[in-house]
Amino acid sequence: MAQDDGLSSWDWTAEAYFWGADLGGETTSGDDINMPIDDIIDDLKFGVMGSIFAEKGDWLLFADAFYLDLGDSDDVSANIGPIDVDVRGSFDLKGFSSTFGAGYKIMQNAGTTLHAVGGVRFLWLDSEVEVNATESISGSPIDGQVITDKEVGNNWDAIIGLRGVTELNDKWYLSYYGDVGAGNSELTWQASLAANYRMARADLVFGYRYLDFDLDDFGPIDDLNLGGPFVGVKVSF
Repeated sequence: MAQDDGLSSWDWTAEAYFWGADLGGETTSGDDINMPIDDIIDDLKFGVMGSIFAEKGDWLLFADAFYLDLGDSDDVSANIGPIDVDVRGSFDLKGFSSTFGAGYKIMQNAGTTLHAVGGVRFLWLDSEVEVNATESISGSPIDGQVITDKEVGNNWDAIIGLRGVTELNDKWYLSYYGDVGAGNSELTWQASLAANYRMARADLVFGYRYLDFDLDDFGPIDDLNLGGPFVGVKVSF
């Protein structure tokens, strides 16, 4: 009999999904952050989202990650007294977040399986805002002046939570997840609920997810949250 090679004895599931999340929060100066999903799609340069799970007996391993690269620019004109000023502004925001850890089965009955989980959440943000001002009188103090504000930071938090699956019938089942934690953040938490439909080779997933960071001394951002529906495809192997 062939010996167990470790990883092959685990049951693996990978999921690719699109999360139609609005971006909200508050800056350290008290200004609101409000970017709905249609603006995010318009400004999206690149994005990727996915998760992976592995189960063996009572144990569970999991990791979820997403990366977004947003950017836009615009030109405006303004009158400052007798001077006509042309201003070109641009922004670029890159963000990566991952939640990963392990879980242990604490309940299994009547089609419901529940794991207690613990792990780590990581957040990385790279933001840059640039303003370039010119006016009709060349050689003045503001002619060609460029103002750039760039912030880069990492954030680590320990989390604990629950992950569950409830079978509805041979085709449909519910999956749900929630966690809370702290570390570099004063508080971070997330929750999701999804309906899953089994097909011949993969499962379709439809759900809603919310993720919140109450940040502490993280550049210009005091609070950051993402929330909205998601749709994905899940494959087991």
